[in-house]
Amino acid sequence: MKKQTIALIAILTALLTACTETTGYNTTLVQADSLMNLHPDSALNMLESISTDSLKTKADRAYHALLLTQARDKNYIVQTDDSLIQVAVRYYDTHENAPLQARAYYCWGSLYRDRNDYSQAIDKYTIALSHINGRSENAELKASLYSNLGYLYYTQGLSTEADSIYQRAELLAKSQKDTASLCYTLSQRGMISLEQGKTYYPKAEQQMQQALSIGKAFSDSTILVPIYHSLSMLYSLMPKPGQALLYARLNYSGLKDTQHCYRTFLLLGNAYFINGQYDSAGIFLQKILKAERYYDTKADACVRLSEIAQKKGDMETSILLERKRTMYQDSAQINQQGHDILNTVIAHERNNSNTISKRSTYILCTVSTIFLAISFVCIFYFRKKHLQHKAEKKEWEETLQAEIAKANLRRKQELAEKERENATLQEKVSQLVVKKPTHRQEEYKTSALYIKVSRITKDLQKVETKENLNEEEWSQFTALTNAGWYGIITYLDERYNLSAEEIRICCLYLAQVPVIHMGHFLHIQSRSTIQARTKNILLKMGAPQGLSLKNVLFSLAEQLKSSN
Repeated sequence: MKKQTIALIAILTALLTACTETTGYNTTLVQADSLMNLHPDSALNMLESISTDSLKTKADRAYHALLLTQARDKNYIVQTDDSLIQVAVRYYDTHENAPLQARAYYCWGSLYRDRNDYSQAIDKYTIALSHINGRSENAELKASLYSNLGYLYYTQGLSTEADSIYQRAELLAKSQKDTASLCYTLSQRGMISLEQGKTYYPKAEQQMQQALSIGKAFSDSTILVPIYHSLSMLYSLMPKPGQALLYARLNYSGLKDTQHCYRTFLLLGNAYFINGQYDSAGIFLQKILKAERYYDTKADACVRLSEIAQKKGDMETSILLERKRTMYQDSAQINQQGHDILNTVIAHERNNSNTISKRSTYILCTVSTIFLAISFVCIFYFRKKHLQHKAEKKEWEETLQAEIAKANLRRKQELAEKERENATLQEKVSQLVVKKPTHRQEEYKTSALYIKVSRITKDLQKVETKENLNEEEWSQFTALTNAGWYGIITYLDERYNLSAEEIRICCLYLAQVPVIHMGHFLHIQSRSTIQARTKNILLKMGAPQGLSLKNVLFSLAEQLKSSN
């Protein structure tokens, strides 16, 4: 085995030496480079074990500086000091090695990107691109450069430039048959088309749906999640409420981090809102207000929550939410101003790098002073806001009371007009309430998806079958179960924070699918795994020992039925 490993390393070293023009470099460095893409953690460990004193030539020291910077970037280590990568840049700028020179500038640009210094990042990426144009062997690096440049242009509001870069990225992805890059590029172009207005909505839909079609071939949900997000935004604007809600749910179900997905909560809240499901919208929008930061998102949530309060006739809450929105917007603006000031100072000092060594104390004092100034500005601003709010409180309360009085008057007038109708309508309403649970169950059990699940279950009792629910059908079946069982899925998700798989298990129990057949629907071969998942759900719900999940769910459904 050891001999085979040594032989493999030797082969990789030889191939890399031929392909990357690294002839004459330290063999350990070449080996680390060969591991960079597939095993970046191993490459980093190997590079950090190398003593710089052991590198005898400038070429090796430059190569080591390049690889170490790249390995840290691939391992998601944030780098703020560019002195290391500059060793590589200075060397390759004076030696004929265009591929390594391009990689050095790419790593330098990535470092500036992580600093949020986007102008410098764009500059370095552009230089890197100039060194590999016309070289077919650098397709992977070129794709990464296109992706980063497109994203940076897009975030800076330079949509035309971003789309131009993404068009080149699309052509490259097609020529290299790189479906993952093609999927990402089409999705980004779809967002750019979306932002161009109603005229471009059909084009945006075509690009996003094409990206979705390609992305479904991958098992990695991180590829599909941003596409679902984009499609939900698009269909909210078109508007197609049902489609907007469908893709918002798919976006949420595909997320791995459900504790800090505040933009997704906003997406769901908006989708439920345009579908007229105000209570569900409020649940997700209220989650956003619990965040410690994300002031822009919290401001957007307040807008929707204020509109919901208005629709419910609660003018007091609506006005309070508008006040919160203004506060969050102000906080977001202050944060951005502080960030911009700091970036300006850093950029200024970087452009005057020749004097930095002589003025280090002055720079430190300047930056510290600016930080203190920003802090004092923030304190003064919020104190001033507090005093203004206190001074305006009486006037605001009078305005609020007037609005409430008007709203109450309107409600009284409406009640007076409808009072005559209530007597005759009451009986009909009561009958409807009695029939409603039965009606829900009838719709649930006569639905096409419930019938499909029942048919597959019956087939499994006789023979094996490949028929199953796809992701969209699962999303629809979950929503159908939620409606048919009196909002039980929403209750479970919000109260116990169940995973997407656990929600599906609950749906199957409610559909009375035997445990022995659940694995088919969930792509789980072991029955013991299903039982373990079931036990975990019961633990989350705090159910007494000895109770089955099936009985617990049906009991909960009865309680929800009584409260409806």
